[in-house]
Amino acid sequence: MRFLPNFRRIAATGVCVAAIATLGACSPFSNNSTAATINGSSVSRDTLESYIAEFAANQQLPSNDGVISADDARGVLAGVIKAKAYSGYLESIGKPLTSAQRAAVLKEIANQGVGKLSKSLQSLIVDINAATVAIKDLKAPSDAAIEKLYNESPSLTGALCVRHIVVKKKETAAKMLGLLSNGADFAALAKKYSIEPAAKKSGGALAGQTADGMATPCMSLLDYQQNFDPAFTAGVLAAKAGVPYGPVQTSFGWHVILLEKWEVVSGAALAIVKADPGANLATGWLAHADITVDPAYGHWVPATGSIAAN
Repeated sequence: MRFLPNFRRIAATGVCVAAIATLGACSPFSNNSTAATINGSSVSRDTLESYIAEFAANQQLPSNDGVISADDARGVLAGVIKAKAYSGYLESIGKPLTSAQRAAVLKEIANQGVGKLSKSLQSLIVDINAATVAIKDLKAPSDAAIEKLYNESPSLTGALCVRHIVVKKKETAAKMLGLLSNGADFAALAKKYSIEPAAKKSGGALAGQTADGMATPCMSLLDYQQNFDPAFTAGVLAAKAGVPYGPVQTSFGWHVILLEKWEVVSGAALAIVKADPGANLATGWLAHADITVDPAYGHWVPATGSIAAN
């Protein structure tokens, strides 16, 4: 298990961010004292900048004359955001991090140089790792509880069962939405109109694969965050089960998205969730968390679970 977090490679470049609190030279937003908020809990800019400086001083982040890359600064902030969000998720399900869990992590990382860091940064690293372990160890909730989450918003379960129609023009996508609202069959329209070659057979269904290699009509939210166009994933996050959503523009064209109703895919959705319940449910929680980021650092992207440059 790798305990010291790798905060690097969050994507996007070109913003000047100093390892010490000198961001003011780089951004008109630098007077903001709050770097980010997570479900109402704030991260101060001073605290973030102190973390960045410590990581650089302890060679956890590379620096050039005391200045680290924008990617690395965003990576540190994303790590702080996720630590708070995942701790909040555990609290929301009645399983908050305990002193014993934190102590166990601190014991395991004692030989990794953590003792050189400030108590505040030690606490952050311990919370990140303790939350990761606690989430990994979570058991799946009842089928009824998963169904309730799915019907509220499928992405809350971390399991997504998606069909889509992709066309070249926005007007055509709008036409698809009109036909669907009048009772047209989604799969039939996908077979007839979608420019995706596989749609002729799949009816626009995006198939995934289970851990044992079996085909499934569902994929995890993490799969979408890592492998799909962020604009498409954002549309999937916004969609409700059984309600066509769009038009959504990506580099491939204009999409109409449909998340299958629970009764159609319940078995496949449950299999996805239960394969890794903690990670799937926590990823869904993070995607729906109320997160804001000071524009000096970028903006939070739920579709990727990361911070991007403005």
